[in-house]
Amino acid sequence: MTNSILSLYRVFFTDDNHQLWAVMRDGRLVLMKRIPPFCTFSSDRTILTGVEIDGTQTHFHWVFANFQKQTFPPIMSESGYCYYPTLWNTPHALFAFLRADLLSPHGMGDLFVYRKARTRYHLIEKIPGAMYPPFFGKSGALYYISPTQTLVKRIAGEETPLFRPVSYFALNPTEQEYAVYADETIRWIDFKIGQLRQFIAFDVTALGFDETGQYLFFATHKHGSSCLYQYDKHSQEITLVLNHATKITNLSF
Repeated sequence: MTNSILSLYRVFFTDDNHQLWAVMRDGRLVLMKRIPPFCTFSSDRTILTGVEIDGTQTHFHWVFANFQKQTFPPIMSESGYCYYPTLWNTPHALFAFLRADLLSPHGMGDLFVYRKARTRYHLIEKIPGAMYPPFFGKSGALYYISPTQTLVKRIAGEETPLFRPVSYFALNPTEQEYAVYADETIRWIDFKIGQLRQFIAFDVTALGFDETGQYLFFATHKHGSSCLYQYDKHSQEITLVLNHATKITNLSF
């Protein structure tokens, strides 16, 4: 997606039916296309990466995060059951995903990190992680939730614990602020000065900032339906954006 396209839209989201949706600035909801399961957005939000599990093999697929419906060969394949692949979209790309098996504690797995060299990806790290989508910032830092429910920033092999406990998180466009959800509370945090805002929210399933960083979107799911809300950083007002029939799983500008 380019800025010219993004300017037409308010927020993008994926749902449990493996579909990508766009919320337009005039309030309309537009179905963009079907996507692979367990999709996440790339560091620059232009690519979605997801999985296809075939027996005991997982194939990692990618699609453009726009209306184009062209398909591409898998990025790579891995043995076992893998989830939530995420991409640092640069010429020397980093690629990470979570893998779990029957021996993994509930909700936990191993986070594998690969680096691209020419046309192949090579394993560089294996880290314990919680089964929640990791995310690469534009800086190349990898953000993920550890088995202790700690949000961690990892870059060049060095880890910085950011907040605990965390069930869901989102990073703003400038990588200067982030939001976390746990214990029925959403917290908006500045990396340098600490917590800016907090408010109560129930049954949250996804968080995501808008393109300007002024608004935080969050989705809830209860009794088989979802609601998408917008929180204004300055006015501290919460506005219902729309209702959706399926669980919202990921949000992005």
